[in-house]
Amino acid sequence: MRYGYFDNVRREYVIERMDLPTSWTNYLGVEDMAAVVNHTAGGYSFYKTPEYHRISRFHGNSVPMDRPGYYIYIRDNTDGDYYSISWQPMAKPFTEAVYRCRHGMSYTVYECRYRGLEASQTMFIPRGENVLLWDVRIKNTGDQARDISVFSYLEFSFHSINIDNQNFQMSLYCAGSSYENGVIEEDLFYEPEGYQYFTANFDPDGFDCMRDVFLGLYHTESNPAAVAEGKCSGSFEKGGNHCGSLQKNLMLEPGQEVRLVYMLGEGNRTTGNRVREKFSDLEQVDFAFADMQCYWEDKCRKLQIKTPHEGMNTLINTWTLYQSEINVMFSRFASFIEVGGRTGLGYRDTAQDAMTSCLSILPFFTYFDGILLMVQVFNRRKS
Repeated sequence: MRYGYFDNVRREYVIERMDLPTSWTNYLGVEDMAAVVNHTAGGYSFYKTPEYHRISRFHGNSVPMDRPGYYIYIRDNTDGDYYSISWQPMAKPFTEAVYRCRHGMSYTVYECRYRGLEASQTMFIPRGENVLLWDVRIKNTGDQARDISVFSYLEFSFHSINIDNQNFQMSLYCAGSSYENGVIEEDLFYEPEGYQYFTANFDPDGFDCMRDVFLGLYHTESNPAAVAEGKCSGSFEKGGNHCGSLQKNLMLEPGQEVRLVYMLGEGNRTTGNRVREKFSDLEQVDFAFADMQCYWEDKCRKLQIKTPHEGMNTLINTWTLYQSEINVMFSRFASFIEVGGRTGLGYRDTAQDAMTSCLSILPFFTYFDGILLMVQVFNRRKS
């Protein structure tokens, strides 16, 4: 069964069939803030440590799998039909919509074509800023104007993963949310640096800070009440489960494209306002993305090979190098298997994981040892 292919020009793995038998994850960020995301936009983010400074919530080994995450819903206001760019959590049939995921080096792109709209959602963390950018583009490829509403969704987490998962007396009573001038702020009352924010490069037409209000009782991310009804409720409170949803109503003319940039970051509302102003300038978004690509291209340039075997070139020139570097950054303390409950950064673990740098080069030498052996055999036969 073929699910995707390697794009060696872009250094991406492209997934064209979304119903993989298991998650294909990617790591975003190379500094203090990081995120682990999969091919359907499920995942979580954290600042420095996933054990003690989580930003967004994730339910490991759960059903439905790999939720929650970072979702963008698009609703057609003429008939109420809605879907998500990243296939999940809506999961429109493949006979009706075309989906694709592109995992790159510290970025992931989700793409969708459905009912005359083309949409993409690029996720990455700029160097120098502790913010996860969602760069969303929506284009009307049809011949009629489209009245749509766009909704974002993520679920905030209490900083301590153990408290978030077990001590509900703490996590549900010691956090609050508020909204002001386009910025949602989550406040963890008993922590000196207990703030996260969510904002965007537009003036929202609606918002929700409370998970249970946005989703609705007995609903899930697959059928959120706010999206089904076409309107956020403006919810916020001290206590409960908190989320980030910003609604934007749009009228797209034929051929028109719009670009919405969402920002999930570490810090309070003041930081959110600064980051919002910065990345409302789309040139800053483009520059940050290009800077990330240059960062990895410079690293990969240190070891590049050219052999008759395309698979060997792909493995050595991009993915083994990338995996080794990511493994050194994260060790084994953040994934969909180890979801942040321990750091895993003891001496033994770190020394063992650092061996990936050595192992990444072994196939290179093994391959050329084989080449040398064949040359020797050929020369002997010739002589």
